[in-house]
Amino acid sequence: MEIKTNLRALRHRHKISVKTLAVYAGLSRQYISCAELGKIAATSRLERQMADALEFVISARRAEVRALEKDYAAYKGRLLREEEHPSEQ
Repeated sequence: MEIKTNLRALRHRHKISVKTLAVYAGLSRQYISCAELGKIAATSRLERQMADALEFVISARRAEVRALEKDYAAYKGRLLREEEHPSEQ
């Protein structure tokens, strides 16, 4: 039976991909998968790398939410009107 870590639970609960975590941690997806399934030793260095990666994800998401809040405030009360500044898609 594989051990499932708190990291894995957080990642699943908050829809953080292994790929995203790998990018922020500077590790491979396979290495992170092994770590979160308890297949490799949980060193203090690895714990720190995972914590730093999660903090980067939190920071990025916080910035995205702030941008959404700002955009929403600009369009509040006019959400269903024609787009004022059409984006180039």
